[in-house]
Amino acid sequence: MVRTMTTVKNPILNQLFDELRFAPREQRTRQLEAAEQLLGIIEGDKEYPFEFVCFRITDYRLNTAIEQEVIRGDELAGDLEAFIRQLSGQLALPAADQPEEIYTVQQLTRRFCVSKKTISRWQNRGLRGWIYLFADGRKRLGFRHSAVERFTRANHDKTAQAAEFTQLNRREKDRIIDLAAALVETSRTRQSRHQVIREIAAETGRAVETIRYTLRNYERANPDRRIFHKPAGVVSPRDAAQVYKLYNKGAGIKDLMDKFNRSRSSIYRIINVRRAKELLSKKIEYVDSSEFLTDGVQAEILPEGQHVSGSTRGKSAGGLLNREQEIELFRRYNYLKYLACLERAKIRPNYQSRQLKLVEEYIAGSEEVKKTIIESNLRLVISIASKHLATGAGLSDLISEGNFSLMRAVEKFDYTRGYRFSTYATWAIAKDFARRIPAEAARPDRGASADLSNIQQDWRLPDITDFAAIERAHRSLEHVIKDNLTEREQFIVRNHFALDGGPIKRKGKSLKQIGDELNLSKERVRQIELEALQKLRHNLSPEEFDLLTG
Repeated sequence: MVRTMTTVKNPILNQLFDELRFAPREQRTRQLEAAEQLLGIIEGDKEYPFEFVCFRITDYRLNTAIEQEVIRGDELAGDLEAFIRQLSGQLALPAADQPEEIYTVQQLTRRFCVSKKTISRWQNRGLRGWIYLFADGRKRLGFRHSAVERFTRANHDKTAQAAEFTQLNRREKDRIIDLAAALVETSRTRQSRHQVIREIAAETGRAVETIRYTLRNYERANPDRRIFHKPAGVVSPRDAAQVYKLYNKGAGIKDLMDKFNRSRSSIYRIINVRRAKELLSKKIEYVDSSEFLTDGVQAEILPEGQHVSGSTRGKSAGGLLNREQEIELFRRYNYLKYLACLERAKIRPNYQSRQLKLVEEYIAGSEEVKKTIIESNLRLVISIASKHLATGAGLSDLISEGNFSLMRAVEKFDYTRGYRFSTYATWAIAKDFARRIPAEAARPDRGASADLSNIQQDWRLPDITDFAAIERAHRSLEHVIKDNLTEREQFIVRNHFALDGGPIKRKGKSLKQIGDELNLSKERVRQIELEALQKLRHNLSPEEFDLLTG
């Protein structure tokens, strides 16, 4: 049993093959021949000592404990296949210098009248190939005449069936063409090309591949007398992108079939492939929780099978959320993304539409919950923005920046730690204001700050102690730094993170700048800073540490 592989999986074999790379070229050529011979005698259901494998390839006997290792035959065969492919590619033996004829894949397809896929399947069944350097200067897969003959003797039925294509006479070919034309003309169910080919194969007793090649060659030779109205082969990436774009804009399947001259199944396949690629490339992050693995949790978090939650139960009329409502929303938000990741991992090349739809529903549901959380905390953004007008930035700029910070905070908030989201969001928004707004305010095109009276809604919060918590945290942070860090560590931390005690954090100095002041290298400053941060991490709350390192 032989597996087609590109990498060596067994670590011991991988180490051996890696060491053989440094042998002289002539020796590696002999090792390639020896590996080929060894592969020919391997049986998948048996085990082989590593000492035996090493000796057969290198002609060297081991004296270490590793010789006791045994390797399963199927694993050994796959790794030998990968080793032979890699080593033959490194050696790139000239095909013209070999003592026997070397066939390319194209030559074999012509000789046996089969497709490249058939040659690939034959390789899995034992047709051995090496990488050779051909006369045109390119490296390609090649097959020795003796290897081909050995394979044909061992697989006479397979190769003989393939060779039947060459035995078709003119009258048989004409009959196949006439049958195809008649089926296409009289088909009321709009049979696909594949269905027509299979029906002809059943009626004539010929292989499906034989029928396919006969019809394909006829259409190539007679482009003005095509049998099938719909094109064969893979849809171009450009057309596939256009199909998906029009589908998302509301175009019907029938319209897409007519526009691109494709069958219904082809259109659905194109759409599903694009949907799957879009889902697989989408970044989905969630806060994990052990409760997601418990029995019955889905019925608890998503009552009545809700995937998309437009109406959040328990949300107060005023839009503000209490602690229980926050926990419920964030559980649902992260659990939906968790389910989306689980289902997305099951996506396979056949791209089942129902599975794709389920992943999309989970993602859409999480976005609905996220929207609810954001809308319920917009007043918090206004409250914090109003306290930063003294920086010179406009209110609209502050609100815009605060909204982006709020969205990022929803993504990162860990509801399992017991903190209120409003507190966490306040930290995140104020931190981003400190980082970005001073630079924006300095731009000459920014006007004066807007008047809060222009905001028509009542943005007052019932509890604004969250913002005051930042000031308390600043003071707490100062005490922790003084009590736990040396004078040099304090200097580095204060200057790098710009801890000047003010409400707006200024730009900190780089490690190189600090190093120049202390007559230390940049790397040494980094090491001291890491040691200091380790001390602080044990003495600060997560929010205080965020304030420091943000």
